[in-house]
Amino acid sequence: MEKKRAVNIRSTLGTTFERGMLYSKQKAEYTAVKAREHARGVMSTTKQVLYNALATVLTFVLIISIAVFMYGTFYYAYMPLEMHEEPVNLQFRACPDQMGLCSFPNASVHLHPKIKLMQGQPYSISLRLEVPDSVNNQVPNQALGMFMSCLKVVYSNKNTEHSCKSSILEFRSELLRIIETMAYSPFFLTGTSTQRQWITINYFSKFQDDPHFPAKELILEVQSKYIQVYSATLLVHAEFSGLRHIMYHHPWISTVTGVLSNVVILTLIILMSWTRFFTPEEIEQMDRDSGLKGSLKDEVVAKLAGEQAEKEDDLFNAEKDDIEIIKEAVKMGVENIK
Repeated sequence: MEKKRAVNIRSTLGTTFERGMLYSKQKAEYTAVKAREHARGVMSTTKQVLYNALATVLTFVLIISIAVFMYGTFYYAYMPLEMHEEPVNLQFRACPDQMGLCSFPNASVHLHPKIKLMQGQPYSISLRLEVPDSVNNQVPNQALGMFMSCLKVVYSNKNTEHSCKSSILEFRSELLRIIETMAYSPFFLTGTSTQRQWITINYFSKFQDDPHFPAKELILEVQSKYIQVYSATLLVHAEFSGLRHIMYHHPWISTVTGVLSNVVILTLIILMSWTRFFTPEEIEQMDRDSGLKGSLKDEVVAKLAGEQAEKEDDLFNAEKDDIEIIKEAVKMGVENIK
């Protein structure tokens, strides 16, 4: 009798142990599945965050690049060159039997393609003469004194515009020239400096090119046979006003303002596009256009949810049954022992 009771106890304990091991195994598998799903969820969330951060950075870089490119394109198209400097080669007719000039020095400058004038932009046109600081050019009423120079603008339809201005060299007394020569004598001897003057003659202010018949040639004439000239330069200076004045004289302020304005505009466009294409109505419309009906989609979602719920119920029922079995086995073992 004792042996039979011992065998029953051993059998009951073995069955209980096997069921406990099975329960532990199922519990471990369930825990592993849950942990794996949680790890996959965390990995998916991390990957999504990284993708969103990378997309945000790339979008921001793209917006900045486009904003800078747009401002640079606008600046290149809107802003003309501030100063055109064109060397002028003065021509004259030499005297065959004496020194000096037998005609007025003159020159012709073709505007295109060297100098391009923007339509609607005012310009000032000047001539800069570099002359030697000599007695013949300095002492008034003895050699040169005042002299005239003229500029003629020739348009493409053969019409002309004419302007003449008088000029005179700067007066310097004999004592001032002696002091200057003594003070700058080391530079004069080494050739780093020379005794010369620059005369700037302004012929046109607020000059605007004709958009229908643009200017094609400028004709210069210095009406003096006694002036000596080192070099001559034609100056075409753009007189900026309004926005062009701000963009040229305050480049950093205008650049920052223009780029930031472009960034704001592009950001608003992108946000409006995202709002337009990613609203719930658009998602439903995309689903309808793709051929997935609303009822079929709901059925698929409900079926997947039901399968998931059934799996969880099965696991829960299995756990419950295992617990009941263990309880019964323990109870039977206690009764057999008694």
